Amino acid sequence: KVLPVLEGIEDFTLAPVHDALFALIAEVGVKNGAVLWPLRVALTGKSFTPGGGVEMAVILGREESLARIRKGIAQLQG
Repeated sequence: KVLPVLEGIEDFTLAPVHDALFALIAEVGVKNGAVLWPLRVALTGKSFTPGGGVEMAVILGREESLARIRKGIAQLQG
């Protein structure tokens, strides 16, 4: 569900990315970490990073973030 949310963001800066992801978290009804931790791992390949998933996505930029998420999904699907 994260990929389509991020694909729909044109202004890929901190506030829009944060707001979109936290709207998804509220919609799905899960804790923040259930969405943000897998996002961080998909983006960085690491469980722990200085910044969270939102910050990592913004730093990497829209296209690189989407590419890494797609790659992570493909790896999980085998």
